[in-house]
Amino acid sequence: MDLKTNSCRLLFDVGGTFLKAVAADSAGGLIPGSEFSCPMPSDGTREAITGALAASVARGAAFAARNGLVLAGIGIAFPGPFDYANGIPRMEHKFRSIYGLSLADLLHGLPETGPGMPVRFMHDVNAAMLGEMTWGNARDAANAALVTLGTGLGFACCLGREVQYSPTGSPRLAIYNCPYRDGILEDYVSKRGFLRIYAELAGPADPALTVADLGRMASEGDPAAKATFAEAGRILAGGIRGLLEEQKIECLLMGGQISRSFALLEPALREGLQGVGSLRTIAPAAHIGHAAFYGLLAQLDADR
Repeated sequence: MDLKTNSCRLLFDVGGTFLKAVAADSAGGLIPGSEFSCPMPSDGTREAITGALAASVARGAAFAARNGLVLAGIGIAFPGPFDYANGIPRMEHKFRSIYGLSLADLLHGLPETGPGMPVRFMHDVNAAMLGEMTWGNARDAANAALVTLGTGLGFACCLGREVQYSPTGSPRLAIYNCPYRDGILEDYVSKRGFLRIYAELAGPADPALTVADLGRMASEGDPAAKATFAEAGRILAGGIRGLLEEQKIECLLMGGQISRSFALLEPALREGLQGVGSLRTIAPAAHIGHAAFYGLLAQLDADR
């Protein structure tokens, strides 16, 4: 289907608490004023989750109509396990209430869409990798990897300019479950990992403390907070070094909310990855908050 100049696509990035949405125009730009978020807790009921999804489609379609645009496709970035080809969640640790439900059927049954509406589902980290490869900081690399730091620890890569997918559409390679100390790597390099390291260094902390707080504290000179980011950088480097060497990764990007504090991680991360012969670039993602949107858009364009 060829896009008309007044066409737009609606893009969703589903997290553990909120769905973020934006509309993109026919030229591939994110439309100013179209971005919004909708509460969508991963532990919510089936009705709450499907209702949030339907309400977000209605809100995006209403924005399009007000601006003289025609909705021409929907892209959704979703965590896994998930049957991305058929739009069916397979998660048991979160979004349990919609396990096995066809979200593709749900979307095609909405009054704003209909059965002919192009709908594409992608793993959120793969979408971000594709977005950075297409419009971000991995544009000039044949082999690139993206690590996402947030509630969990994500990893995706492209080899020979092709994003690497598992048979179900998830990332082909994972790092979150690599053994580390008394657990797995995600236990030490994720939201809970940063807070765990800080508690080991500074003692019990306020339960309301966030990694954003740690970043602010480190920037203000707090020794334990600074040491937390340095230790996390060292741990991450040690955990991924062998994989980067094996896959001949040239460009390593950091995404996810914690990567907004990339400057605090960078020195230890670079030191730990010295000697990886293929690696030319270590940098934050160009579009930390929007990379998945750009990847969805690229995939919708490729499907036309």
